[in-house]
Formats: sequence, C-alpha cells, structure tokens
Amino acid sequence: MQWYVVYRHGWSEANQNAAHGLPEKMAVTRVQAGGPEEACRLAEREVTLSEGQHLSAEPAEELDAKEAALNRTARAP
Repeated sequence: MQWYVVYRHGWSEANQNAAHGLPEKMAVTRVQAGGPEEACRLAEREVTLSEGQHLSAEPAEELDAKEAALNRTARAP
C-alpha cells in the first residue's frame, strides 16, 4: 500500500467553480491504497462529484519529491 494524491477533474458551481479561480484539475485528498483505481474508489467516499467530473490518482511519493525539489530551489525576491 502506498499514498496517492487524488484529483478531481472538471468545473462545477457546487464544488470547483472556475469563477472563483479554482483549476480544472484540483487535488482533493490523499489516501493509502493498493493502486490508483482503489485510491479513486476510496476517495469517492469523502469527495463530492458533480455531473461531468471524475477522479484520478497519482503516487504521492513522486509529487512530494517534486514539491521538495521546488522548495529547495525557491528564491526569495
């Protein structure tokens, strides 16, 4: 089992409104699962989806490594 970041895709006035500056692909939760499909199924228990929206999942380890690298190279203005 590993950690996954789950993303909701698609705009909705109810939960991901573009007029409020929210992106079309937005991280909505982290779950521990055996694979991306299971991560999406688990996330469906706690994440709302409107018509036309769907979930995807990516391993959190890879995303955390990218974020850490960005933080190491960030420079103050």
